Amino acid sequence: MSEQKRLMLLRAAFFTLLAGGLLLWGELRRPRELPVTIDLTAMTPGEISEIDAIVRRGGHVLGRHQARFGGDGAPGTLKFMVRAAPGDAEMETTLVYPGKGARRTIERIKLE
Repeated sequence: MSEQKRLMLLRAAFFTLLAGGLLLWGELRRPRELPVTIDLTAMTPGEISEIDAIVRRGGHVLGRHQARFGGDGAPGTLKFMVRAAPGDAEMETTLVYPGKGARRTIERIKLE
């Protein structure tokens, strides 16, 4: 095999590996539907009448979920989907109590 063919094969192999790595990296960073779960089991049944959850990353809203509940109140676990790339995010949750007002919390979550 001549020197020129060998160099051409090395270049082709390098570019093939580079393209494969870029495709893999792009697939890992691609936004997808990721679940967000809010645990409300510490609350008594009927205690929460409404919830407003906002998921943010870098100041940009990734998703928002608003729900109102009847006399039975909120379920023990609330689950909704957010379309985003995996990673850290911030979730702001506002729980509304009937006759008592609202309570707002902010916490860091990991989307996976």
